[in-house]
Amino acid sequence: MPEKPLISERWVYKETDVLIKADSREAIDEAKRSIVRHRNDLERYIARNLLFNLSLEPVDVEVGAPKVVKLMAEAGKLAGVGPMAAVAGTLAQLAVEDAVAAGARNILIDNGGDIFMQGDRSFTVAVHAGASPLSDKLALEISADRLPIAVCTSSATVGPSLSFGEADAATAVANSGALADAAATAICNETKGDPEHAIKAGLERARSIPRVQAALIIYGKHVGSWGDLPKLVIADKLSEELMRRVQFRT
Repeated sequence: MPEKPLISERWVYKETDVLIKADSREAIDEAKRSIVRHRNDLERYIARNLLFNLSLEPVDVEVGAPKVVKLMAEAGKLAGVGPMAAVAGTLAQLAVEDAVAAGARNILIDNGGDIFMQGDRSFTVAVHAGASPLSDKLALEISADRLPIAVCTSSATVGPSLSFGEADAATAVANSGALADAAATAICNETKGDPEHAIKAGLERARSIPRVQAALIIYGKHVGSWGDLPKLVIADKLSEELMRRVQFRT
């Protein structure tokens, strides 16, 4: 029996631009309230602690810091990056968790390419990779037994986020949205130079980050993966010519 389509809403709060998919309007509303609450907690904390917002290195936070701040700081330490590298994935994770606590069954939140999902159904997540010929054509098919899970992507060629690498997409998979987001940034930062070397360096970085389950890197027509990656599928029909040009490494 086909799975019932989820309700979908795109919603913007300040710089946070999310796509929410859930099986009820109440779940979507609870997710939105969560994003507002945790984002406001983060803004108040940053107003008192500017280093948290500016640092490109891990930082320590006090025991009484807001939950969103502690999750970001922990993820930054594990991945070796500043805490703000984890902001989008953390907000997505907390919103899903709050919605589930309020009764949601199936919910996915995509916060600018940083995705957290939970439920008892499968999800398919396409990977956006800018000008790469593979952009939005490769996808991860995530079975229900992998949930909850985060699929977060960092890019050197898409969006305003700071990156020191060159890959079109560096995707990290973990059970924590905060960690997957921070890890994606760290992985992308390593992708420098020719594609073969860049992908190898990025995947080595992925291996070094605790609790990261898998990574996928797209650099032009080149693709590399490591770890327990969800099934990779074609999200959009690829020509035989394009498929012949794809170079895949593990």
